[in-house]
Amino acid sequence: MGSTPPVLTGRAPVDGTELYYEVAGQGPPMVLIHGGEGTRIHWWQQVAAFAERFTCVTYDCRGFGSSPAGNVPRSTDFQRDDLRELLDHLGFDRAVLIGHSMGGAAASGVAQTWPERVERLVMSDTAFTFATPALSEWASGMLEKISAGFDVLDHAFAPGFPERQPALAHLYRSLSRLNAPRRGPRGLDAYERWRDQPPADYSAFAVPTLFIVGSEDELTAPWLIRATAAAVGGSELVEIPGAGHSAYAEQAAAFNEAVLGFCG
Repeated sequence: MGSTPPVLTGRAPVDGTELYYEVAGQGPPMVLIHGGEGTRIHWWQQVAAFAERFTCVTYDCRGFGSSPAGNVPRSTDFQRDDLRELLDHLGFDRAVLIGHSMGGAAASGVAQTWPERVERLVMSDTAFTFATPALSEWASGMLEKISAGFDVLDHAFAPGFPERQPALAHLYRSLSRLNAPRRGPRGLDAYERWRDQPPADYSAFAVPTLFIVGSEDELTAPWLIRATAAAVGGSELVEIPGAGHSAYAEQAAAFNEAVLGFCG
């Protein structure tokens, strides 16, 4: 293992705000997009593993960490558009995109809209925004659960993980507290869009894609990820036994091995 790579920081102007980002390593560009409970720092175990082979970019999505929410975006696909503008700002014509949970909406959105900008796509415990019957069924069930009091942030890990790995669980939750508190129903409008959108055909999807899911994921359930991978032509699927929704944090070695094996 080499010395700790230097980290460069910056702010990318996007529609109505700026995204704080960090760059470490050398090699082909790789951008990692955190989930709805995350920040750029949650990828610490991935940057440490990938920076010897890739130029790793992590950033705080708008309204998270060190990135202000700014003005209301013009588009409901603002996460996708923010990511594309970040790629432009960094001068990346193409990059590997890794999106976790919410971050998958940005990563897959760019891959679906501008496939020429994406070298490879890694979907970490996420099926967003692949419009499939499975996603519609899942979103309908989540709307019912959330309306009945289900809080997605209470299910970030596999059952029993905080007891098995108290230090990692504490660090994860401490990093999450860098985000401003969020109150009330979480993103019900997004679930409604996913429930109601007509299915699309991804059998000839242009971007090589890897889906990774924890076998104990209580949020984006394994059945949803399996069904999505089956619908996306040419995609690969890795299921990490015993991991929950945050497989990249809970079992980083297995997650990193899957990503590096896929990216070559």
